[in-house]
Amino acid sequence: MSNQNFLDHYLDVEERYSKKIGKKNLRRLVELTFKQWKPLSTGLALVIVGTAASLLEPRLFGYAIDDAIIPRNWNKLIQIAVVFLIVICVRVVAAIGQSYLFEVLGQKVTSDLRSQLFSHLQRLPSSLFNKHPTGRLMTRVTNDIASLNEMFSNGFVSVVGNILLVLGILVILLVLDFKLGLVAMAVFPMMLATSVYFSVRLKISYRDARGKLSALNAFLAENLIGMRVVHLFNRQNINLARFDRINQWYTEAQIGTVRVFALFQPSITVFAGIALSLVIYHGGQATLIGSLKPGVLVAFFAYVQSMFQPMREIADKWNIFLSAMASAERVFSVLEWPVELRDEETKAPARPLVGVQGHLIFENVWFAYEDEKWILRDFNLEIYPGSKVGIVGHTGAGKTTLIALLMRLYEPQKGRILLDGKDLKEYDRRSLRATFGVVQQDAFLFSGTFKDNITFWAADPSHENASGFFKVSALLTRLGLEKWWGPQGSGQPELHLQERGANLSIGEKQVLGFSRALYSDPKVWILDEATSNMDSGSEHELEQALDNAAQGDTMIMVAHRLATVRRADTIVVLNKGVLIEKGNHTELLNQNGLYARLHRYQVAQAKQAESQNV
Repeated sequence: MSNQNFLDHYLDVEERYSKKIGKKNLRRLVELTFKQWKPLSTGLALVIVGTAASLLEPRLFGYAIDDAIIPRNWNKLIQIAVVFLIVICVRVVAAIGQSYLFEVLGQKVTSDLRSQLFSHLQRLPSSLFNKHPTGRLMTRVTNDIASLNEMFSNGFVSVVGNILLVLGILVILLVLDFKLGLVAMAVFPMMLATSVYFSVRLKISYRDARGKLSALNAFLAENLIGMRVVHLFNRQNINLARFDRINQWYTEAQIGTVRVFALFQPSITVFAGIALSLVIYHGGQATLIGSLKPGVLVAFFAYVQSMFQPMREIADKWNIFLSAMASAERVFSVLEWPVELRDEETKAPARPLVGVQGHLIFENVWFAYEDEKWILRDFNLEIYPGSKVGIVGHTGAGKTTLIALLMRLYEPQKGRILLDGKDLKEYDRRSLRATFGVVQQDAFLFSGTFKDNITFWAADPSHENASGFFKVSALLTRLGLEKWWGPQGSGQPELHLQERGANLSIGEKQVLGFSRALYSDPKVWILDEATSNMDSGSEHELEQALDNAAQGDTMIMVAHRLATVRRADTIVVLNKGVLIEKGNHTELLNQNGLYARLHRYQVAQAKQAESQNV
C-alpha cells in the first residue's frame, strides 16, 4: 500500500478536500455562546471596563508631563499618581473577573456541545459507524471540543479585549491629533492585507493538521483494540513502522502550521516599527515647532506602542481561533449527518410492541451494502408464528444480513419485510428492536458488573422486568453461575467485568449474551451462532432453558454448525444471497443438495476429531 493510500484509509473525505471557512459554523458557534448569556454579558462588561482603564493609562502620562512635571505642580502629580494606581487596580480586577467568567463560559458551551454530539452519535444509523473509524469519532468528541474550549479560555478574552482596545486607541489618536493619527494608521491597509493572506493559509494548515490528528487517533484506537492479535502474530515492528509513518505525517502538518505562523507574527512587528518611526519623525517635528505638546507626543507614542502590542496578541491568538474554527467545522459536520432516531425517541424508554404474533414475511428482498453488489437476491421466505427456522450457508451467503434487515439496521433496496402483515418501516425502530431478542456470537460487553451488562444499568431491574429478571436468575443457577449475579443475602459480590469482558472466556460471553436477551423477555428470538463457542453440556442446558423461555415465540437460528438447527421446523439454505433449499433436516438430506453435502462434511469432521481424541 502506498503512503498516500495508507493515509487515505484513515482520513475523512471532508478533511482532505474542504477548503472554505464556513460562516455557517461560526454562526452556530455564536448561537451556542449566546445561550450562556449570564457569564457572557458579565464577562463582556468587565472587558469594557478593563479596556477603558487600559485606554486611560497612556493619557495619564501626558497629563503628568504637561500639567504636573513641566509646571512643577507636586499636588497635581500626586493626584495623577493616585488616579493611575486606581486605574491599575480596576484593570487587574477586571482582568481576573473576565478570565474566570470566560473560562466558565467555555466550559459550559463545550459541555453542552459535547453532550449534543454524543447524543447525536447515538441516534445515527449503525451503518455509518462502519464507514468512520472509532478513533476518528473520538477525536471529534475530545480533541476538537478541547480546541474550542481553548478558544474561549485563552483566545476569546484576549481577542475581544484587544479588538476593543485597538478601536479605542484609533479613536483617541484621531482626537489627540488628526493628522498624526492618520500618519500612524498609514500602515493599516498593508497590515490588513497581510493578515488576511496569512489567516487563509493558517486555516488550511490547521484543517490539515486536525485531519492528520484524527487519522492518527483512528490508527491508534484500532491497534490498541487489536493488540492481542498484534502479539499473537508478532506484528509489533510492522505496526510501529506504520505508526511512525502516520505520526510523521501529523508532525509535518504541525510544522507546516508553525512555518506559516512564524512568518505571520514578525510581519506585524515590521509594520509596528514603520508606524512608530513615522510617529517619531512627524510628531517630533510638530513638537519642535510648538504645535504639539510634549505630553501629548509622549501619550501619542505610548498609544501607538499600546496599539501594536494588542495587535501582536491578536495575531498570536488568531491561530487558536483558526484552530478552533477548524475543529468547529469538523464537529458541526458530524451534527449534520442524518439521524436514524429522533431526539425525543431516545429520551423515552423503548417499549416492546403489543400483541406481536411473530409472523414474518420476506417479500422479493434485494439488498447490497454498496452499489449493486447484491448480498441478497430476490429473497422470499415466510416464517409462521411460533415456528423455529434455521438459516445456514457458506460464509458470506447473507445470513447475518438478514438479521440486520430484521432489526432495521439497514433497509432493503427492493422488496419489503412484513411483521404480522405490516411493513417493518411502519413500526417504530426502538419498539421493534425491543420486541426482538438477539443473541450474538460475540456479545459486546461494557465495563461494569455482570448484572449491569444484562439490565443496562436499570435502576430496579427486578421491578422493571420481573419475568426476565427471574428467568436469568434461574438460568444462572442451572449453569452453576449464580455467583455472577451476586444474589441478595448471599454475601457474594457481583462479577465485575473488565474492558470488553477480558476476564471472561468466549463461551462465558455467550452465556452473558443469552442472559441479556432473556432478560428482555422478547417475542421473536434471533440466535446468531449463539452457542458456537460453548461446550456440549452448557449448550444443552442453554437449549433447554431457551425452549422453556421461548414457548410459543418465533425463533430464527443462524448457524454454521448444522447440529444447532436440526431441531428447527424449517431450515433455509442460502448460497450467494439466493435461497436454494428449504425444508426440515430429513427433507434436506433427501434432496442431496448443498445442505446434505455440508452435513456429510461436518459428520466426517466430527468422527475424525473423535478418533484423534481416542
